[in-house]
Amino acid sequence: MPRAIVDPQRCRPQECVDGRCRVRKVCPTKAIIQMEPHEVPATDPGRCHGCSKCVADCPARAIQLV
Repeated sequence: MPRAIVDPQRCRPQECVDGRCRVRKVCPTKAIIQMEPHEVPATDPGRCHGCSKCVADCPARAIQLV
């Protein structure tokens, strides 16, 4: 099953509201994790089901399914 990964070279959390990754809200399993504002988020592979909602919502196109 494909899983989402965040490309830290493309991710721009500073462009999201308050530095909080906006795709955290669209992930139905809460697999997108961001510990601090303005930090590049990570994916919890145990929670990710490969639905691709985060891929479609990321304005920087920094998330892909692999």
